[in-house]
Amino acid sequence: MNITFISDQFYPRTSADSEQIVSSLSALNSLANVTLLSAKYAYRKEITNQDLKAYYGKNSEFNLSFINHLIPNIRGIEKLTFAIRSALKIKNSHCELVYTRNIPILISVLMFTSIPIVFETYRPWPNQNRLSHYFFSKISRIKKIIGIVLHSEFAKKSFLEVGFCASKLLVAHNAFDLKEYDVVEPVEVRRTYSLPEDKLITVYSGRVNNEKGLQRMLSLAGRFKDAFFLIVGSEGEGDIEKEAKIHDNVKVLGWMDKKAVFSILQASDILYIPPTLMAREVSKNTVLPLKTFIYKAAGRAILAPDSEDLCEVLTHNETAFLVDPDNDDEENKAFSTLINDNKLRDSLGKAAKEEMTELTWKNRATGIYNFIRSNL
Repeated sequence: MNITFISDQFYPRTSADSEQIVSSLSALNSLANVTLLSAKYAYRKEITNQDLKAYYGKNSEFNLSFINHLIPNIRGIEKLTFAIRSALKIKNSHCELVYTRNIPILISVLMFTSIPIVFETYRPWPNQNRLSHYFFSKISRIKKIIGIVLHSEFAKKSFLEVGFCASKLLVAHNAFDLKEYDVVEPVEVRRTYSLPEDKLITVYSGRVNNEKGLQRMLSLAGRFKDAFFLIVGSEGEGDIEKEAKIHDNVKVLGWMDKKAVFSILQASDILYIPPTLMAREVSKNTVLPLKTFIYKAAGRAILAPDSEDLCEVLTHNETAFLVDPDNDDEENKAFSTLINDNKLRDSLGKAAKEEMTELTWKNRATGIYNFIRSNL
């Protein structure tokens, strides 16, 4: 099967979306003939499979194709023009299926081609705003849309509510290829990054900004002076970075490759997902984040919010310690419990890691491929 994955602008970068796309397409390419069609700026060199392998550590052997933006323009206009041009480009090609995560591309393919399409998203789009609700309810019965791949049951509910048949919806949780990573010696990792060897370390990795709820971590640092807190993924000098300097027991590291990050996670004691609904309900840009699966694979205790999406893959007192979102007292009690109970931390980390042994990108891609074949 010839599958064309269309992305409105793709190049090696730090976003979880880009890493997820490369991991998914690399695995899917072993089952079908996959082409990534992307927009790019004319002044940028075209990325190669070697670039992707060097950046993401994956054998990214799928085909690459590009459409240049005519001139640098307003981002919304770029998205729209690329969506139309990409649909026209594949209209008379050998493409048998379009796969995309971009709504403008979904619309253009439906309007200008007869090619069936699969749409993937982590967002509960119909619940995001009225326009999205109206749009997805209108296209819910279009036969050319052979399926929607969701990252969570939480997102799936929103598509069921606007009329999509359950048979057209597939929940495919994100994954992690544990076999690609080495087991590390925690002491050596801590020395490499000048981290304390005699303190419990709590780590957050990912985007560093006000929308992620990281103020909660800094508040914990202020209350638990004997613990050490590490933030990994800084890309500048924002509010979080500035506030972190006030605390002697907080360190901020910049962006680094995923193997380095994973070594730090393995050398830590508690892995932190801010116990808040801010990123999901206010910013509306985080639902069951990719870091959840990376944390689980690291085999360390996870402190996270007891939210509907995370509870799909984390179980309180079995694979993580979950607390009521945005509840300071509960978070303090949970953190105190974890730092004082070594056996609990070990059991949580071990159970979480065991659950990740079968949740590989290859297995995820196989499930998606079988879903596509059954719906075509």
